[in-house]
Amino acid sequence: MKNNKGMEDYSKLLINDSLLPDIFLVRYAQELSKNALLVYLWLNMTDKKNGFDEKDIKELKIVREEDIAPALAELMAASLINRKDKTYAFEDIKAREIGDYISSAIARGNDPELTGLMSNEKDRKILADSISSTFYQGELPYIFYRLIDKCLNDYKFDSRVCYKLFEEGYEQSIHRSLQQMEKMALSWYEKGYTDIRSLEKQLEINKRTKKIIKLCGSLLRKRLNGLDIDRVTSWVEELDATEELVTLAFKENEYRSNLALVHVGETLKKWHDQGVKTAEDAARFSEEEHKENKRNATRRKAKSGSVWRTGEEAGIANKPSEETPAAKAPAPEETNNDDDIPDDILDMFGDADEDN
Repeated sequence: MKNNKGMEDYSKLLINDSLLPDIFLVRYAQELSKNALLVYLWLNMTDKKNGFDEKDIKELKIVREEDIAPALAELMAASLINRKDKTYAFEDIKAREIGDYISSAIARGNDPELTGLMSNEKDRKILADSISSTFYQGELPYIFYRLIDKCLNDYKFDSRVCYKLFEEGYEQSIHRSLQQMEKMALSWYEKGYTDIRSLEKQLEINKRTKKIIKLCGSLLRKRLNGLDIDRVTSWVEELDATEELVTLAFKENEYRSNLALVHVGETLKKWHDQGVKTAEDAARFSEEEHKENKRNATRRKAKSGSVWRTGEEAGIANKPSEETPAAKAPAPEETNNDDDIPDDILDMFGDADEDN
């Protein structure tokens, strides 16, 4: 009897599965904090989804008491639960999603076919099937069908742009996060990347920017911050910088004791203004610039007189100038010899021998 009871409990454990709608995983779960996700998942396993309070969560002991209120606030902000007085309840996210889909389909003038998801639109179906098989192993979550509709009908994306959106999302590992995919789609729309030509040009710029960011980090031996990344992005978008030119610009500034990206940017800006587009252009420009700097330095030294020159080179004659006064003869030596005193001066004092 005891063994049968044990087997019965074991069977209950195996079949007691909690169901979660797929839309929760693709739209909400990846954006929730750990505490909010734990509260939602554990409450989903109870019979209190339609009415619970903070006391029920405390009894579960899955998060600290001081973390309960912030977790509930986060779930309400995500529209996963609602509140009435002090009691909370789960939102029916599946019903809400279907309602939103029907409303958007009617707004576009279509009769929504809930099972077919607008399958009468042949091109759209081919596009969705291609996205599903390439990036979702043939299991495209329903919510991403909605995103495809939004891109094609609201944003007026070319079908190739819509495909590129999911390709970029896959490469960035965000293709299963609806919020991040919607954010990227909105960014493309706001920037006017609705046709494949403008989009591919921007994607090439983005790819080049990532490579140059990695290059600068390697040359500076540090991880670039947000300001540095913005500066490098401007080099690519405004100065058409390439990895080759950036490398040469670093070498051009190697003499600096404290080399920074601002110095590299100044060099790239100077080259851009002078029409430098290749490494060969940069080499020729730098060589000419160094020669000109050397010539200017020589001129400055000559002008300041710091360069030694002969008198003839300076325009100074070796013969004395007519305006130069003649040299004076040396003054005679002073003496006390009476023979040098005139007689008429001596006569003024009379004859000393006669007075005596």
